[in-house]
Amino acid sequence: MILKSYIVEQNVEILKKYHSTLIYGENNGIKDDVQEKIKEKNRDSEIITLFESEISKNNILYENTTNQSLFGEKKIIFIKEATDKILNEIEESVEKSNKEIQIYVFANNLEKKSRLRNFFEKHKNLAIFACYEDNERTLISYVNKELKDFKGLTGEIVNIIINNSGMNRRI
Repeated sequence: MILKSYIVEQNVEILKKYHSTLIYGENNGIKDDVQEKIKEKNRDSEIITLFESEISKNNILYENTTNQSLFGEKKIIFIKEATDKILNEIEESVEKSNKEIQIYVFANNLEKKSRLRNFFEKHKNLAIFACYEDNERTLISYVNKELKDFKGLTGEIVNIIINNSGMNRRI
């Protein structure tokens, strides 16, 4: 299922409906925000972070998806820097894992013909969304939301923050 990043940012709980989610694109700020919200909403879950290089070298992803969690009933696996190279491992893990395991795959830009992207787009129980670069309008909304508790926040101050950020929400 193809989702929109702004909808997921508003309600990260929507991702719980899907067994696995691919989050790709050039905006690392959105990816970081979504990952933090997932962690925050799932404090009772065991959280495992893997990188593509670890998955390529050994069968660590399959082991983590088939083994029961020692720390709780639910398990969340974050896969970072994913490319088409580990598609087979991801497919196998998604098929073999139970419903108590959620897999979130983070990737940089993926071309339209990417096999990883196509795999997530074609399955109804999998979600995918792109994280495009912010524009001035999205950054204004983001700054206002993040700084809503500060008194004296004006449009002028928001514009200064955005101009000094270089259009990067991480800054």
